[in-house]
Amino acid sequence: MNRILSFFFLFPLIIYSQNDTCYSINEEIISINEQGINDLINKYEQILKKRKGVNGWKVQLQFKDKEEEILKIKLKFIKLYPEIPVLLEYEEPYYRIRVGNCRTKLEAVKIQNMISKHFPNAYPVPEIINFSQLNK
Repeated sequence: MNRILSFFFLFPLIIYSQNDTCYSINEEIISINEQGINDLINKYEQILKKRKGVNGWKVQLQFKDKEEEILKIKLKFIKLYPEIPVLLEYEEPYYRIRVGNCRTKLEAVKIQNMISKHFPNAYPVPEIINFSQLNK
């Protein structure tokens, strides 16, 4: 008897709680999200646009204070791994080479393991990755 009463009491609540679809006048689905979800998605998109990218990872090969030395390393890397993108940056007082455009640290570690034979001192570093640089 208690089960039947609890069923009739809880059943309408369960049915109502699962209705989060919004319809237009023509009975077309407008949104299937809870209120506020679309606002949060838009806010997140605006944050990503301001940062000009998403959180990601690169593998740093080396950093040196002389441009000639770092260019030799860059050319060596491009010859060995032409499919991996290379970025040469200057942040005073050092030049540094970072490779790959990874969304996760695991992807960066895979690149690190792949190149470790030729570049044993490489290590993953967090980086903001531009949208245009991400592989789709």
